[in-house]
Amino acid sequence: MYGIGTVARLSQVSVRTLRHYDDLGLLKPAHVDPRTGYRYYSPDQVVQLHRILVLRDLGVPLSEVAQLIDENVTVEQIRGILRLRQAEARARLTEQTEQLKRVEIRLAQLEEGPMSAYEVIVKRLEPLRVVALNEDLTGVEEIGDACGRMYPQLHAALARHGVTFDGLSLALYEDTGVEARPLRLTTALPVPTEVTVEGDGVSTVQLPAVERAATTVVRGAPEQFHIAFQALHEWIDRAGERATSFDRELYIDCDGPRDTWVTELQTILEPRQ
Repeated sequence: MYGIGTVARLSQVSVRTLRHYDDLGLLKPAHVDPRTGYRYYSPDQVVQLHRILVLRDLGVPLSEVAQLIDENVTVEQIRGILRLRQAEARARLTEQTEQLKRVEIRLAQLEEGPMSAYEVIVKRLEPLRVVALNEDLTGVEEIGDACGRMYPQLHAALARHGVTFDGLSLALYEDTGVEARPLRLTTALPVPTEVTVEGDGVSTVQLPAVERAATTVVRGAPEQFHIAFQALHEWIDRAGERATSFDRELYIDCDGPRDTWVTELQTILEPRQ
């Protein structure tokens, strides 16, 4: 029999850890001195402890370790749990690799000049129900006038249906593939899930979730958006990502003067291969 201190030294774990395993019923000592409470372990339990530590090293949580050290556990059960740990480890590695890439991009930007005004983050865009209007344009120079026509139509449609505007609005851009009018502008206002508005060109649609979009937040008038989008696409190129032909503008606060507007620019990324 070995005392708890000896087992802790042999296995390079703390006495506190062994006590915790005892409390969980994971590795109960072979004998506990009734007078002192001192724990003693058999050689077989040292072997069992080694197996526990191997499983912990593989990332298996304590809640599952108990299953795997059971003598009746099957090879398939062990394989299934370890495959799950394998997938989780790969996901963490991918995440850490991408974080390292983002750090390197930021360092390179700082080496090249002043800190960029446009910070980029990749995130998931949740699905969104909106009322929308579409118009195909000849170019970006028509966007301002088109928005001036389209958003009042959407607000009027909401008012007719007694729906309160929640303050957010969107503009979505995509390529039409038509040379004469290559840019499709969609203006949209979020609405509750139970609301449906149709007529006068207005439709209610569900924007699907976007798994990955590169985003940056801009404070100022729309005239600077093209510079911000350029910075966004430069970041995408540096990161080795691929942008789709879909861009969005989410207007977060457009109540005051144009130079105080707050807008999130979003470029949808192609799925990873």
